Amino acid sequence: MTNPSHSSHHSHAVPQDKDSLVKDHGFDVVELRFLALSRRLFEAMSMQEQDIWATACRLAEVQHGANGPERVLSYTIDVIEALRALRSSPFTYSRDGCKQCRKLLSQEERLMMATLHDLRRGKRSRAYGHAMLLCEGRDPVRLLVAMEMLDFALFESADHI
Repeated sequence: MTNPSHSSHHSHAVPQDKDSLVKDHGFDVVELRFLALSRRLFEAMSMQEQDIWATACRLAEVQHGANGPERVLSYTIDVIEALRALRSSPFTYSRDGCKQCRKLLSQEERLMMATLHDLRRGKRSRAYGHAMLLCEGRDPVRLLVAMEMLDFALFESADHI
């Protein structure tokens, strides 16, 4: 779980070969919140610094108020843990705390977001394809189940805001 080599971040908005801009993908507010929270959690897991964990928890509270930030946080961690278990190469993410970096979407983030985006819209075959690429050909069921649970928590949280 704490293997720093399983995720890495971009250094200050230097686009990599397959990076794209977040704004070009049509993600909704719920999906963008997930992206921001997952980036904070990737950073916390990679660096093992208490203040980053606290920042991630505060972000979940700001995003979801009294409507279950713990559940959303827990299910987001489940998604990240599934990714870390199913991938053999590092998951590259952009730092949410950097104004320039947060605009970029790594190839891995794009696949993760496309999986969630398609699941939320009932496009299961497309979501499965994205998840299969994200999991480097491994069976993505664990990831898809984690994302389904997250989607349900996000739906419940948004329903009560």
